[in-house]
Amino acid sequence: MPTAPKKDSSYSVDRLLPYVFLCTIGPSVVAASNLFIVRYLMCRYYWVKQGTDDIPGVGDDRCDNRDVHALAGSVLAALATLDGICSFMSSPYVQSLSDRYGRRPLMITGPLLATVSTGSILLAYYVNNTTLAWILLVLTGIFVSASTKAVFLPSLCVADVATDEARTKFYSRMEAVALLGPGTAYIVSALVSRYVNNIAVPYFIALGAQVGASAWSFFFIAESRQFPTKEEDEQESSDGNASEGGSEEGGLIAGIAENLEAPVKPLKLIWPHRHRGRFHWQLFVVALALFMTTSGTVFIATASLLFLSDKFQFEPENNAWMLAFFTFSRFAYLIILFPLILKFGRAGYNKYALWKDNRKPNDGERQPLVRRDTSAKQSDANHFDVILAFFSVVIDAIALGFVSLSLSYQQVLAAFGIMAFGAGDNPTFKAVFVSFAPPENSSEALAALDMVFSAAKLASPPLLGALYAAFVEVGRPELLFLAAGGLCTLGAVLIAPLIFLKRQVKSND
Repeated sequence: MPTAPKKDSSYSVDRLLPYVFLCTIGPSVVAASNLFIVRYLMCRYYWVKQGTDDIPGVGDDRCDNRDVHALAGSVLAALATLDGICSFMSSPYVQSLSDRYGRRPLMITGPLLATVSTGSILLAYYVNNTTLAWILLVLTGIFVSASTKAVFLPSLCVADVATDEARTKFYSRMEAVALLGPGTAYIVSALVSRYVNNIAVPYFIALGAQVGASAWSFFFIAESRQFPTKEEDEQESSDGNASEGGSEEGGLIAGIAENLEAPVKPLKLIWPHRHRGRFHWQLFVVALALFMTTSGTVFIATASLLFLSDKFQFEPENNAWMLAFFTFSRFAYLIILFPLILKFGRAGYNKYALWKDNRKPNDGERQPLVRRDTSAKQSDANHFDVILAFFSVVIDAIALGFVSLSLSYQQVLAAFGIMAFGAGDNPTFKAVFVSFAPPENSSEALAALDMVFSAAKLASPPLLGALYAAFVEVGRPELLFLAAGGLCTLGAVLIAPLIFLKRQVKSND
């Protein structure tokens, strides 16, 4: 029987923030360099296949070939697909292992596994063996998901220790820092590209950040998972032995079955089901809304690079600064405005709920004005999170619509500035997801959420990429952002019923 998460106010959630920052530096600082290396490797591979003995070097004009570019694009798409598959499949195992052994051991090992990806693609650049280069590229695609899983683990720590009222605040801080990392990395990448003529420098920065994240978690982050006491563990073992008749073979089979069931166990939680006499469907609706919203937004950074380059002739350095603006504007909203919205918005909603409760008749007499108890205030906080998630997704949809109407790059940047006000969708989705799940299943709920997010990351690039290619053919690339805004609108439509039904559901408990 899993233990319910403890709510420990003494646990320092802020110590998780440097860890998140260091984990997000690595994949972002090497993004542009990865594109350069893959193109060069595919150039070498292409001309080897053509039977030439004179292998092109870096900057060779023979690499500026349409077939080479097409091959590089296919490899990058395959690496992204492999990353998405590994991320989707690994989420439940990471959650299961962290439930069994604790969050901290995996937070230490996750960034170290990510160094395999960082080192593999750099090594592939220097080796001359084509087969070995392909093996190293596959390792890159497999282990790059270790970075995202390392960032996923702190969200489990927050679910372990935070109350309903504090959860969204902590998730918004983590989301802000998760944006600060890539924003800083894009600036560093642009400056390194301009002033340092060495392809390996960004990778050394990434490796240093990943090792630093592991060291930080080892020295400064405490375990948040509450394990059963010795007496509870012995009781559970005796109950298990009694039910299995003391059979070691039965225990082995049960262990194998548990491992095989791990990928689908979190998904069972979000599928509509009956539990304790009630039909639970809210998690499924929130998951579907997250899938639609993420499918509409996760490809926007890449699509923006293509759109600004094609329509406004942006150079790579301009693109890097645009990405920095995109991430830092969202960071500023999450770190400055979003906490104020949470604080005053929840207080206002709590007063509204108190006023509404006091208007209810009670034997013909008005209720006296009293303070609401903690459980009622936490229920109000959860409901306000649903409202905040809805409006965040609506803002994303409106901003993407404005991008599609932009006639200059300044208007595009202004639309992205508006989109920053929708940056609260990710932390509120996490908080809403955990609030709808039973307390003992909070880590499974976050694993399911991460699987849905990974599935959207896997589906969005092929879908929106194909749409972008089709819109470019007819000379209307801006229509891609209208399609993305449509997906966000569908997400908002799915969330809307929860605004009106959640308080009624809570009252039936």
